Amino acid sequence: MGNARFDRARDLLRSKRIRMTPQRDAILKILVDSRAHPTAEAVFKQLQDQVEDISIATVYNNLRLFTDLGVIQELKYSNEPSHFDYVSVRHFHVVCQHCGKVIDVFYPDLAQIERLVTNLTGYETVGNNIEVYGICPDCQQQLADQPRK
Repeated sequence: MGNARFDRARDLLRSKRIRMTPQRDAILKILVDSRAHPTAEAVFKQLQDQVEDISIATVYNNLRLFTDLGVIQELKYSNEPSHFDYVSVRHFHVVCQHCGKVIDVFYPDLAQIERLVTNLTGYETVGNNIEVYGICPDCQQQLADQPRK
């Protein structure tokens, strides 16, 4: 499954006349394969010992390019570093306010929400970025295990 997703992402970039370098391929592969919504620093750390001529600037520049082309989505949460998500299927995110973990939630009809917004406001919608905040199960357990003061 990961290879087909990667091939589709590469084909999309090529269709936009983007030259695929070894560094660009490696960055894209991490994003396509990841479910962890990595930061630029995490992508760089994963690649620095595996890919020649990779720098943090190269990672940031390619993440900006991929975002501008709509291949990935930049997720910004308060003062945290941006996370990046490969966008193959429309979905929204749940963010843990304790540890910062981000997970995907697939809702069968996100377009329904956009239609509702159009009906209620008259806006012509062009997309959405839905985020739900909470405390993940791991952090709930960790917080429950802490001794009370």
